[in-house]
Amino acid sequence: MSADPSPPLRAVPDPPEPGDGAVDDAVVGDAAVDLDDLDVKAKQAAYHDWEARSYDEKFSISYDERCIVYARDRFRKVVPEGAGFGSVLEVGAGTGFFLINLALGGCLDGAELAATDISQGMLDVCARNGAEHGLTVTTRQGDAESLPYDDDTFDLVIGHAFIHHLPVPGAALREMHRVLRPGGTLVIAGEPTELGDRVSWAVKRNTYRAFRAVTAVPGLTQLRKPSLRERGASTTEQALAELEHEVDLHTFRPKDVEHLARLVGLREVEVVTEELTANWFGWAVRTIEGSVRDGVLGPRWAYAAYHGYLRLSRVDEALSRVVPRPLFYNLILRARKPYRR
Repeated sequence: MSADPSPPLRAVPDPPEPGDGAVDDAVVGDAAVDLDDLDVKAKQAAYHDWEARSYDEKFSISYDERCIVYARDRFRKVVPEGAGFGSVLEVGAGTGFFLINLALGGCLDGAELAATDISQGMLDVCARNGAEHGLTVTTRQGDAESLPYDDDTFDLVIGHAFIHHLPVPGAALREMHRVLRPGGTLVIAGEPTELGDRVSWAVKRNTYRAFRAVTAVPGLTQLRKPSLRERGASTTEQALAELEHEVDLHTFRPKDVEHLARLVGLREVEVVTEELTANWFGWAVRTIEGSVRDGVLGPRWAYAAYHGYLRLSRVDEALSRVVPRPLFYNLILRARKPYRR
């Protein structure tokens, strides 16, 4: 286990701070532009390029037993042991969390590994993370809605927590279908359900309010994490950070995802959902971790958080037999590209 074994869930951003209305230019590509002038995809690239430098730390991403088990468990919910793949592509790969941990976990043995993302900054970190763990990951910057690969190229196409960022998720599914070889497998995990996301926001909001109320007591205010402005961030950095509230575009209903996958030509479509009580607990933990000053919470907190998440995940497995799947937070899509007749 790592020294900081907290649940591998999406992190809670720094609480919104009142802005002064000024937005500096940010460098996008080779030009300085006003962030307000960017379209949604350019904002995605700018935000994730900026976020890449601290993304793994912020989201508690590691490449050890904790995250290997997490990634492998997601994958094995829909792909059985013994399935082999010659070539694998992760779309929206970020820093490589899903692809690299699956490879380290023995799920992709012998496969050529490729990764694409709209953010070159994320891909630079992804390639470095792979190399640090003895893996060669071939990266190519590109738009998930227009993938930079030929038809029928990959045996397996995967993604984790990325299609909710896309303006047209169906276009990405169509592209992932296109680059799959006939008979190839598609797996997308970690996408938020509509109802599960509503509950998670209530958990985050109430946890944050409780934290602020407790730390308003004299003597406890020093437990609060300083704002970006208090940490000396530039106006540009503050503006980039605020894009986090603009880059999450969608939540999903499981039946709609199944329907969409069939519309683009995929078959053997299956959507499973997971994380109910574990998700509530995880978001409460993340909210506190995102609100408290660095160094206050130590290894004991991390250990308790991680094992609490594991215990509640087992509870959720039992609840999945009786609780409707739309109430769970995460969905996992598995499908196959049919052979041509």
